[in-house]
Amino acid sequence: MGKLKEHFYQTAIKAADEIKQIVKEHGDTVVDTVTLSQVYQGMRGIVGLVTETSLLDANEGIRFRGFSIPELIEKLPHVEGGSQPCRKACFI
Repeated sequence: MGKLKEHFYQTAIKAADEIKQIVKEHGDTVVDTVTLSQVYQGMRGIVGLVTETSLLDANEGIRFRGFSIPELIEKLPHVEGGSQPCRKACFI
């Protein structure tokens, strides 16, 4: 298995263990009240899925894991002499 695949695998195993613990400790916690109209109208405004996605803000642009693209370009590792981050840097 390549280094990147191994990294994803180890990250997934750790996340699965954390989720199992959260569900075990808080599985009966109510997180939202849902109406039938919300279900039939595209699930708008419903807390229904835990995700780690990007956020598109009209003023700031795209934010990925809380960082703007310029912040990511600055913070992520670069190839020696390069001006852009390594392609795999977001995942590691």
